[in-house]
Amino acid sequence: MRRFLIAVMVVGGIATCGLQAGQAQEAREPLYHESLRPQFHFTARYWDEYQLHPPNHHEGWINDLNGLVYNDSVYHLFAQRWWSAWLHAESTDLIHWTELRPAFGKGGKFGGTQSGGGVVDWNNCSGLGDGTEPPMIAFWTSTDNENQCISYSLDKGQTWTKYDQNPVLVHKYRDPKVFWYEPDRKWIMILYGPSDDIRRVAAYGFNGESNDAHDIRSFTEGQWTCSAVRVLDDGKVVVTDPQGSSEGRIDANRQNIAAEVLCVGAKADLSEFLKGDVAEILIYDRTLSDDETRQTLTALQSKWGLSGSNEGRDIPTHGLVLHLDASSATADAQGQVALWKDLSGNGHDVTQSVLDRRPGRVANELEGRDVVRFEGGQFLQGPPVLAEGDDTFTIVALWRRTHDTGSQVICEQNAKTLQMGRRACLLTVCREEADNVYLLFSSTNLLNWTKLDSQIPNSFECPDMFELPVDDDAARRKWVVVDGNGDYVIGRFDGQWFTAETPKGQGDYGRNFYATMTFENMPKSDPRRIQLAWMRGWDDYPKNMPFNQQVSFPCRLTLRELPQGIVLCRYPIREITAIHDDAFELKDRVLRPGENPLAHWAGELFDIDVKIDIAQSACSEVVLNLRGNVVKYDVTGKVLHSVGSEAPLEPRLGCIEIRVLVDRLSIETYGNRGEVSITNIANQDPARPGLGLHAVGGQAKIASLTVHKLKSIWR
Repeated sequence: MRRFLIAVMVVGGIATCGLQAGQAQEAREPLYHESLRPQFHFTARYWDEYQLHPPNHHEGWINDLNGLVYNDSVYHLFAQRWWSAWLHAESTDLIHWTELRPAFGKGGKFGGTQSGGGVVDWNNCSGLGDGTEPPMIAFWTSTDNENQCISYSLDKGQTWTKYDQNPVLVHKYRDPKVFWYEPDRKWIMILYGPSDDIRRVAAYGFNGESNDAHDIRSFTEGQWTCSAVRVLDDGKVVVTDPQGSSEGRIDANRQNIAAEVLCVGAKADLSEFLKGDVAEILIYDRTLSDDETRQTLTALQSKWGLSGSNEGRDIPTHGLVLHLDASSATADAQGQVALWKDLSGNGHDVTQSVLDRRPGRVANELEGRDVVRFEGGQFLQGPPVLAEGDDTFTIVALWRRTHDTGSQVICEQNAKTLQMGRRACLLTVCREEADNVYLLFSSTNLLNWTKLDSQIPNSFECPDMFELPVDDDAARRKWVVVDGNGDYVIGRFDGQWFTAETPKGQGDYGRNFYATMTFENMPKSDPRRIQLAWMRGWDDYPKNMPFNQQVSFPCRLTLRELPQGIVLCRYPIREITAIHDDAFELKDRVLRPGENPLAHWAGELFDIDVKIDIAQSACSEVVLNLRGNVVKYDVTGKVLHSVGSEAPLEPRLGCIEIRVLVDRLSIETYGNRGEVSITNIANQDPARPGLGLHAVGGQAKIASLTVHKLKSIWR
């Protein structure tokens, strides 16, 4: 028998295991049946790359739902692997899923494939069909957030081709969702994009590499700015200029300055460069007081002729570790700066040996004084001036940024490779900014799109739009627009304009509900609107499992007229009965404090439905204990609580109905048949395997209780 060895590499904190010659595959739990993998919620599998707690872009990761579509008795689920690929799974019952190799991914002219929707072009209006099968068409955004592209399949989604004449639309930003509008016999695209009201924003602040306080103070492009950025040991960031001060905050525990390199005019990794001028830079290894800050700014303003008074004031010298004054910059014969001497006495000179990387020294630019000019691509570099791990310091600078977009650095101390919390940087940001809206476009062939005049305000990412009857009345239909976080507005749509008729409603009250989508092309025999959502959690998923993130359980969406108005309701699809197992029922039971009718139940996967007759109850709370997690109804406050989240819930006809789906890593709770829903990641406590149903503060009348154990969807 051959002996094998396991090769384990740690890359960026991620353990990956590779099979090399003479090595065996490391011990793994069976795919889909790992000890913590959800058993009736969809999660992504690994194929060729096995790693624990995979990050975005890697196999086993899943995020935004994409392109949900029904075609010839098969439901197709697509989802993001963070623009690296569209994941793809198929089902015939919306419960049991078979994951296929990714449909398409990054590469080619337009890079990665971001989120979008999918349709079946049953009349081949696109002309992409071959005469045998209607094309399936997926709409996606390239990573430049501007080109809207398509991929298509001629074999019911088994293989995919990126359209060779992409893009089909050039328009900011992303996430195109397409649907058929029958009255005008045309296709409609709803796209997250900027409103037509564009404004330019220029701001500056502190950059700590994913621990930032960027946009603290505004500045005027092309004008000199005298500013001080102070970082305090509690994470407070104070930015001060002669007009006043503003504050921001970073995570002090993550702040840990790297002492590898100091750059002026660029980031340490040379990914961004300054276009503008610098007259003076002061860095202190301590936080200046308010008085010292005002004194320093006044001194610089006076020295450079930017204040009304010519009276100079001394700058503080205690803690001064770098002092660059343009007068100390040494220029070569071409007027380019090769050396900028440090006047602090610490020898922290910054230099540049490469000719075309040298900034210029411009004479008599500011009140007869020289300044150092950076025109993008030039920088000076020297040794670090702050000690490794410093978390309190002050950066003072007199600078001017010329008109340009994006972020630019005045000066920065950092590691040579980006590391979280390791940067100490005075950063400027200029951008064009617009309100987040949804835009509408129309097409007759799915390839050429015309922008409509309608904009749907206060909307962000991952749009969905569809029509539903109110209370199942086909003669009374409304249009629903769903936002990236699941919130929604209800209104009218005439093929040109969407008119909202309600304020935005909350689609889900949980912490982990985002990037929703509903299935298109449902059959006429089953016109339900079925929704899935990404249960995003970032750090909430187990670190010892080869998957990351999950998809919510499929829910049917309906519109119901309630006392507060028309409400979009979410409720688990009826197909869940396919995985129902052992059951327990009781009716018309008075539950007294201390009693627990579920004491004999244990397991991991449950579908629980309890109806409480509030009118005949004297309790203050009814509590479900679910393997260490709590779902309860506050009778007095009329609030449904689930795993730390809450939703208002009024009794209907004197009763409250609570439906709870319990999986290994989630609890989804529905009140009054989906009038409210709460979607949360929830870890089970193996030391508390049982279930509990309790009345608190008095007896509760249980009108009905049904508990089903659930079977795994993974065969």
